[in-house]
Amino acid sequence: MIILSHSGKQHSYHTALAMYKLGVLQRFYTSSYVNSSFLQKQIEKRGENILSRRYIKGLPGSLVSANWRFEIPEMVLRKIHGKSASVQKYVYLRDSRFDQYIANKIQKIDPEQCKHLNFWGFQGSCHDSLEAANKKGIKSICELSTAHVISARRILGEEAKLHPEWAGSIDNLEFPAEYEKRLVEEPQLAKRIVAASAFTRDSLLEAGIEPEKIEVLPLGCDTEHILYRELPEDRFSSRPLRLLYAGTVTQRKGIKYLLEAMRKIGNKKDIELHIIGGIQGSDEALMNYKGLYSYHGAISQTELFRKFGEYDALVLPTIFEGFGLVIVEAMAAGLPVITTPHSMGPEVISQGENGYIVPVRDIDALTKAIITLREKTDEEFLAMRRSARQAALGYSWEGYTERMKIILDQEFFV
Repeated sequence: MIILSHSGKQHSYHTALAMYKLGVLQRFYTSSYVNSSFLQKQIEKRGENILSRRYIKGLPGSLVSANWRFEIPEMVLRKIHGKSASVQKYVYLRDSRFDQYIANKIQKIDPEQCKHLNFWGFQGSCHDSLEAANKKGIKSICELSTAHVISARRILGEEAKLHPEWAGSIDNLEFPAEYEKRLVEEPQLAKRIVAASAFTRDSLLEAGIEPEKIEVLPLGCDTEHILYRELPEDRFSSRPLRLLYAGTVTQRKGIKYLLEAMRKIGNKKDIELHIIGGIQGSDEALMNYKGLYSYHGAISQTELFRKFGEYDALVLPTIFEGFGLVIVEAMAAGLPVITTPHSMGPEVISQGENGYIVPVRDIDALTKAIITLREKTDEEFLAMRRSARQAALGYSWEGYTERMKIILDQEFFV
């Protein structure tokens, strides 16, 4: 049986649901969850967006322990200050306090029970819990949904030096010393590590983690809620190619390289770039490329799913990504994707069939991929759409549950 713990949300609700379906979830500890099925129904009736994301259908509330005191201050601060450095500092504090809370609970578990338990914690909020589990003889697992902090420091540090005008937009580069220490030590403490992608696994190997400790478990996506159409309403070859960049506007995701590719293409090709997402830091660097893109701001995930149908391809020339869920989401809508190996792209994209993998920081390769896509016939583009959709279906949450079962059937977890 598994004790699952995460200070926050991310995809942990889906992890808990998968464990419940597989019959291995003893308890899920988190900082916010609406346990009551009655309240869940009321939230659905009223169309309350924020709270509707604080539970998941199919997971009994009786198996979830939510301690809202860790998250409410952050929610209030985020409402007032948005995505600011002061709010991020509180997130680090929340992770640490939540971790201590879970560690205390583990320490009180009856020794006889410990023989049959696994503890599964999430990166950033499980350091003390992993230590407590190890001392109690409970098998310990740490999940990383992004790549290791040592790789982050190297790759993103290089990026900040290469393009200082974008340095203020790069997150996951600077952490408080104590929090960075926690991120470095968690994979060392865990007896097993679950990585969200091959890129995350490679970053762990770079940090000196033994390969036999690492299991790759790609995330899932809500494929059933993403509309797929065989063809756009207007013919692909007779109008501009509509490229989409979706996500936080940050150099961590390689936005400058995409803008430079658009500048290189210029007016020679009939291509549009549309940007959807909040801007990290100042917008000053972005403004230098005014006229090369249309900016639409940040929208909800539900709205983004609807908007996918307005575009032809997703371009995410990311420098540092643990997984890159938007890649699978866009492909589920039939959008070919252009991205880099620093994501889960290589695991879902077949080169030239449903997208393109281009080297990081390679403007020429990025430009070539965009122009190659522009030159496709209607029939070739339709084939790419179908291939993208088919590949994405393998990354549903049902597929995630099946992949988790394979991991859990190993001797360590039994």
